[in-house]
Amino acid sequence: MNSTYMKLGAALLALATAAASPSGGARRPTSAATSGVAVVELFTSEGCSSCPPADALLARLVHESEASGRRVYGLSLHVDYWDRLGWRDRFSNAAYTQRQSQYARRFALQGNYTPEMVVNGDGECVGSNAGAVQVQVDRSLARKSGATPELAVTASGHELRVSCNVAHAPQGATLNVAWVQSRAVSVPDAGENGGRTLEHANVVRDLRTVVLTPGFHDTIVLQRPEVEDGEVIAWVQAANQGSVLGAGSSAVRAPAR
Repeated sequence: MNSTYMKLGAALLALATAAASPSGGARRPTSAATSGVAVVELFTSEGCSSCPPADALLARLVHESEASGRRVYGLSLHVDYWDRLGWRDRFSNAAYTQRQSQYARRFALQGNYTPEMVVNGDGECVGSNAGAVQVQVDRSLARKSGATPELAVTASGHELRVSCNVAHAPQGATLNVAWVQSRAVSVPDAGENGGRTLEHANVVRDLRTVVLTPGFHDTIVLQRPEVEDGEVIAWVQAANQGSVLGAGSSAVRAPAR
């Protein structure tokens, strides 16, 4: 066989193998430092009967991004204000309610609601509105990133140590670092979803936010309540919970049982 064809065949085989391999570690396209990202924050609750379709939409976005290599980072943040209806969402956190409230002020909304999706800190919409979400995701991916965090994660039991580097970020920008559990299932016995099986993707179990300094390099410690498969997602955001400037991730697998 001609050596040129042999080299071409080997290159094509390498590309096919890479495309077929399951994702692991950070998603790093060739232009990761400058290509656009879409950080999708879903504010949801197991006590909200209109939330399951939004949970399913987030799961679909996560799955499609893994298959396509598009840098879409989905996060499911469970708020706590629906817990009063008889079912306490085990993933709910008052800090996520506060985060949503800050967005409500920024977008001049009358208050919090679920399900709500916020894309790249720039826009929000009803979390089950697939068309509106896709428009915002596509718009975000079309813009170049300005500050991409570099991550290295070390896992030991419930503790995750995340070494983070951010070379360039504007004054006042913050770094958000989250541990997300890939999959979770609940069956509420009370509340609006009583008797339903609820499936969640990329549930935020721990979230830390730090103000960036020039040439930032530090280690952020996260806790994973359950040692399950998941991902550390980090994103740089302009001051006052503004626009997302860049994002990265690193997958963490649970030890084999």
